[in-house]
Amino acid sequence: MGEKKPFDDPSETHAKCAECLIKQAQELHKMNSAMIDSALGRIQRSIGKYCAIQENFSDCDVSTDRPFQKLFNGFYRVRRSSAWQEHFYRLMQDAKKDKPTFAKVLRELNSKTGRLEASFVSKLVATVDPRKPIIDQYVLKYFGLGLPSYGKKDRENKIIGVYDELCKKHKNLMEKNGQEICRRFAKLYPDAA
Repeated sequence: MGEKKPFDDPSETHAKCAECLIKQAQELHKMNSAMIDSALGRIQRSIGKYCAIQENFSDCDVSTDRPFQKLFNGFYRVRRSSAWQEHFYRLMQDAKKDKPTFAKVLRELNSKTGRLEASFVSKLVATVDPRKPIIDQYVLKYFGLGLPSYGKKDRENKIIGVYDELCKKHKNLMEKNGQEICRRFAKLYPDAA
């Protein structure tokens, strides 16, 4: 992996860390200062790994860089075959150039692997653009969303619809509470901000 570099845009780190808070709090919009600080304290161990992923993403060929892949796999709990990972990391490397949409990556990964991997695709997209939300059980629950079950008719388009709705709700949350969360994050983790 390449030499560590500070983020070009500190708001990228802040946006992603706000997502981490969602995992820690059911009602983020009602949190007072002490509650925000407490939630931020609980993510301390994850911050270093997340920052390492973001800092090294642009400095290596993620399709072949095993240390990067190992870090990403560990942080996001990727437990897929080496063939699946080969396709996934090739898409991630290609995404550096063309900044594809969630829908495009979802469809491309599905065409290569036969799997609709909404969660991992969202993490790929959020690695390319840290202002984008990720899909996981905690984020979906917080926003009152859910993925369509397997075998559901038109499942691919329904997943894309859920992600689009998540993006809208995430943007609204960041507009309402993001500044305070980002300010507190920068105070607690100045090296990551």
